[in-house]
Amino acid sequence: MSDAYPVKKQQEIQSTSLQQDIRTNNWTPTTLIQQQTQSQPECQPLQQEESSQPSMLTIHKEDDVRFYPYYLGEKSWMITKFLFIHLTVYSLLLKKRVLDKGNKITEKHLPKLSPQEDLSETVQDSQKKINQKYKITRGDLVKIIFFGELRLISLGCFFANVLEAVVRNGISMVMSRVITSAANDERDNAYGFAVLLVFLNLVGVFARHHSYNLSMIFSSKARLTLINLVYHKLTELSAYSMKEANIGKILNLISGDINYLEYVFIMVFQSSVCFISMIFGCYILWDRFNGPIGIIALAIIFVAYPIQILLQTFNSETLKTSKQYQDRRLKLTNELIEGIRLIKMYAWEQAFNKMISIMRQQEYICLLKISFRSAVDRLFSLISQVWSSFIFFVILYYGGFRKTMSVAEMISTIQLLTFFKISCVYMVSYGIQSIIQIKVSFQRIVTILNIENSEMTNLDRIQLKSDNNKQIQDYIGPRIQLQNFSSFWSSKVTNNTKPVLKNLTLDIEAGEIWAFIGKVGCGKSTLLSAFLYEIPAYKGSFKIDGQEANKGALSIAYVEQEPFIFPDTIKRNILFGFVSKSLLESDLSLMKFQDLTEIGERGTTLSGGQKARLSLARALYQQADLYLFDDPLSAVDANVAKNIFHMAIKEFIFEYQIQRNPNKKKPIVILVTHQVQYAVECDKIGILNDGELIAQGTYEDIKSNLYMINEELVQQLNKTKESVKQDFIRPQFQKRTKIINSESNHLISKEADQQSLITFKTYARYYKFWNLIVIFCILSLEVGSEVLINFYQRIISLFEEYQKDNDIDNAFYLLGILTLGLLLTNLVKYALNTYSVQTSTQQMHQQMLKFLTLAPVSYFDVNPSGRIINRFSNDLSLCDNQTNSVSLDVLEIMGGFLFALITLAILQPYFLIMIVFIILIDLYQFSYAKKIISQLKEVELMQRSPLFDFLKKILGGVIQVRVYGQQAWFRQQFLEISNKCNLYSLTYYYSSRSLGFNLDIVGFIAQTVGIFIFVKLNYDNVAILSQGLLLLITYNASLQWGLRQLITFETQMNSYNRMFQIIDIEPEAPHVVEEDSKYPDFPKDGRVKFENVYMRYRENCELVLKGLSFEIQSGEKIGCVGRTGAGKSSILQAIFRMSEIEKDKESHLLISGLDVRKLGLHKLRSSIGIIPQSPFLFTGTIRRNLDPFDNFTDEQLWKALEQTDLINYVKAFQNGLQTDMSDVNSVFSVGQKQLICLARIVLLQKKIIVLDEATANVDMKTDDFIQETLKKKFSDCTLITIAHRLNTIADYDKVMVVNEGQVIEFDTPFNLLANSINSTFVDKSTEFSRLVKNTGDQNAQAIFDIAYSKYVKQ
Repeated sequence: MSDAYPVKKQQEIQSTSLQQDIRTNNWTPTTLIQQQTQSQPECQPLQQEESSQPSMLTIHKEDDVRFYPYYLGEKSWMITKFLFIHLTVYSLLLKKRVLDKGNKITEKHLPKLSPQEDLSETVQDSQKKINQKYKITRGDLVKIIFFGELRLISLGCFFANVLEAVVRNGISMVMSRVITSAANDERDNAYGFAVLLVFLNLVGVFARHHSYNLSMIFSSKARLTLINLVYHKLTELSAYSMKEANIGKILNLISGDINYLEYVFIMVFQSSVCFISMIFGCYILWDRFNGPIGIIALAIIFVAYPIQILLQTFNSETLKTSKQYQDRRLKLTNELIEGIRLIKMYAWEQAFNKMISIMRQQEYICLLKISFRSAVDRLFSLISQVWSSFIFFVILYYGGFRKTMSVAEMISTIQLLTFFKISCVYMVSYGIQSIIQIKVSFQRIVTILNIENSEMTNLDRIQLKSDNNKQIQDYIGPRIQLQNFSSFWSSKVTNNTKPVLKNLTLDIEAGEIWAFIGKVGCGKSTLLSAFLYEIPAYKGSFKIDGQEANKGALSIAYVEQEPFIFPDTIKRNILFGFVSKSLLESDLSLMKFQDLTEIGERGTTLSGGQKARLSLARALYQQADLYLFDDPLSAVDANVAKNIFHMAIKEFIFEYQIQRNPNKKKPIVILVTHQVQYAVECDKIGILNDGELIAQGTYEDIKSNLYMINEELVQQLNKTKESVKQDFIRPQFQKRTKIINSESNHLISKEADQQSLITFKTYARYYKFWNLIVIFCILSLEVGSEVLINFYQRIISLFEEYQKDNDIDNAFYLLGILTLGLLLTNLVKYALNTYSVQTSTQQMHQQMLKFLTLAPVSYFDVNPSGRIINRFSNDLSLCDNQTNSVSLDVLEIMGGFLFALITLAILQPYFLIMIVFIILIDLYQFSYAKKIISQLKEVELMQRSPLFDFLKKILGGVIQVRVYGQQAWFRQQFLEISNKCNLYSLTYYYSSRSLGFNLDIVGFIAQTVGIFIFVKLNYDNVAILSQGLLLLITYNASLQWGLRQLITFETQMNSYNRMFQIIDIEPEAPHVVEEDSKYPDFPKDGRVKFENVYMRYRENCELVLKGLSFEIQSGEKIGCVGRTGAGKSSILQAIFRMSEIEKDKESHLLISGLDVRKLGLHKLRSSIGIIPQSPFLFTGTIRRNLDPFDNFTDEQLWKALEQTDLINYVKAFQNGLQTDMSDVNSVFSVGQKQLICLARIVLLQKKIIVLDEATANVDMKTDDFIQETLKKKFSDCTLITIAHRLNTIADYDKVMVVNEGQVIEFDTPFNLLANSINSTFVDKSTEFSRLVKNTGDQNAQAIFDIAYSKYVKQ
């Protein structure tokens, strides 16, 4: 279907009757106007592939001209790529055209993604290999990632690292020859070996940087490939299977584990060549010391290995435990964010704060253990060249293997051990940690990839096998047949498993409307799940067109009870062609930006009724074979419900759709509803009770069966049936005007708008979490450590002098003291740094959690939950896991570099010229590269939030995605976002690589000049030459890493900065104030008074309450009615102070005679009871959901459940009150969740209770039960009910009619319906009487009679 009611298509339709109906009844003006004002045609239904207009979640394209219209290297020669010149050119371009002009680097400044960097083939190939296996093992995943599509990059990394290892070993040999040649006065040889030394250094620089570059490309692509594999799996899962995956675990896996793997993969490649380094090292040492004694040096340095393995084994187990706590913490944090509005109304912030804090404390203890063990590991790794060389020289001398010690041998051995410290000990330490991390994370990924999708299975399929093979041609009969159909909410059915639906037999013909009614929990929604193929297992027969039902046999459209709405514009949520049929048109005309209005997350800018109609419009757009409606009529008022039923269901589906598709079979509508007046207008009615179909057929067929079951229901049906034939009056829609400029319509703020630059204040704020004395101690210990290392090297270079003076014992004594001192200083330094980092991050988490719970609800309206949860997962995880090692790297490498330069200047003053050269050039490069890299990292981190948000969308809307067959579309959209993430990551890595390479080249030039200065000027002084060469060879090796770690530390400050943003949220009014103590028994009564109340949800928003004034006396029962969006729920927002009333309008809101602004929010909110529109239950037990603060005994809880008619249901669970509700939808129906909310009210005994359309999703009997319970238990309490069912409030004391934020009527129901006491029917012209009449004549009379009875009693 290429358009919605297109003009040309309508001219082609031969049936003039429908055309006349369309013209005369005002179906098309809005859609036709829209067609004229739009520059492009409307897009296809969701199930069709081609579309000319972006759908719900289309990634927004940049309108600006690209700053750099090529991918990096597209116009470059091979040699320039080899020298990384193309990366340097791009960095300089950013400096000149962006930074120098005072601008900030944004998305539009990035290059294009190259074909080699595109993830499409990698993801497709990996997915294909996974599909070929029934069960994926950890080993399979390793093969797919390392040896699949990315194998060439893997091999490139390996060979580049091998080359560097060979070169570094060669440098040790050549350096030894330079010193030996100088000692033997062989000047020409010394210069020749110096040239070779320079050449090997140059090769080493290129090998190292190309290995880094390839490993970073690999890590970015591998990370995003893994995320896509997990996402692909999630799109396959049914809603039932999704709960097995554990949402908290999935969120943590994507945001924590897989993101951290990006850093881990880099280390794996570097540690993979340690064995090659060992082989070369063994050969060199064997040759140098004339036998196997030389290998002892390596054997000693590898003593660290068993210590590392032992420590990391402990860490592996602790890490698993940590991840479990992290999963639970994130799940609770996610529930806090998703349910924040109701949590605030219940005043449960502290309960959630406590639950999350307990999980975080356990996680923190695990992280502290891991960090301390890693610090001990680092201690043995980073100074291993000192303690291992000392032990080796002692063995060599005192073991009698050397009578005299050669400085050349000692210095070159220290250089070789320094290389081994990095390439073997340090990298193997990281390698072991990396392998453990990969092992743990891959196992978690494999667990998700191996989840068996519980597609609907027929447990009697063996007996039905013969039926499946029959091909039925030209089938005539019911389209859908159920015979002895029993369904189970479990994939593992035993003889003890109770079916949810029991022995249903149904025949549904094409073109029929079926209504299914029944009390709460009877199985209505489960029946729809069966038609959706979302139940795990069933017995009996389920046939479509005579054949055993298969998914896809019928195209299905589904409107769920709790609508799935995307945080995007209305236009992108539903393609606008059919909006008017769902009665949203008049609502849209009231919205400032109409169909371009942004919808907040969880539909925060829409009322419940508007959300239901959005979902309905999406369903109508499908023109499906089977429509499944799970009570969409209950969320809207009576008038709108009637219009939807007649226009959307009866006319659109059964007239327009049939006319549009004359060759297709007529569609089927299955309506689950509690609105019995619409049930009798359907072709057939089915009545469910406790999973059984107790009656079915036309109204006349089932009428005789009802009396023995539910006499009250019969009376309702009889009354309703009489009013069916009254004429339906079509509403008139307002014409929609085109929005010319929608630039200012931004509900969801861009993350870039919230970013602040990293300044000295950011660092100062972070280090405030540290102790000042501790910072001073760490810096002092670092200085002491560097002094000790330099003294150690100096004594080694003077060793021949000690030998001449026959003072060698004293030399070894000094070396021993220095080695011991070095171990102690570093141990204390690491312990202090580790504790400070972890404790500061823990304190920050607690502050984030505190200020998040104190944030006003408007903050959650404009910030997607994915962005907020990202702070608690990705940002916090980076700070937990990396800050310690990165900060120590910066401290030690920069300290080592500065001390090396000072020592070189002391040894050879002429080298000062090169020192000035190095510092000036490096500072210049660092000054602009730091800004580029940190800003690119910021852009890259911001792109992770959309990825995370998109993932969450599939978790929340899995049924809708499956119903509309949109898995492939969602996967493609996710892949496009992943490619953007890949581009952002790689651009950041490339800029980082450009800086590293350029720094190394500068260092190499200085190194080359320095080597020849020392060889030329210190040729006769072996001590100075040897120490100088050692420093020159080793000082530059880590400089670029140290500077890049400094930038990494700054980019990590971005994570801290984003966490500071949570801490800096402007809190809502204080939760506790001194005034609270003055009113211990607030409220003394239930009086509520609004005086000229003006209110808006957020600053710069339009007013939603406009001078609202009314007064409710204590104990009065007030019904609040009005069309959707009139401001009914806004009254509750004002009462609970979710949004503050205007201060400058002389607005006052008094409860029990007290201005509510004088009270703390906790005191106010905890004093008012609420049963919300959408019931809120969270992870934990039934007991925890009823009483999160443990204020009541089990006996009190059972009594509350008894009074709410849930006691038998809960007792049926094996664990009773301790039943886990991790997947609440499989435990309670929507109606039962409302009864849980009622049980909370019964427990707490409030003087004021509000119901926010709380009974919209329950049947009339349950509605009556809730109302009766409230009237009996809370007869002296004030009750404020927002209601769509007018029967519910007909016997209330007063009815308040709200329109456009003002009270237009406020009186007893009878006074609003009748002109006098003698009236016998509705004869008064009021807004309320109009609403009552819209429910039908008979129902209107019933409401009048109830109102009259109430009036007479008074």
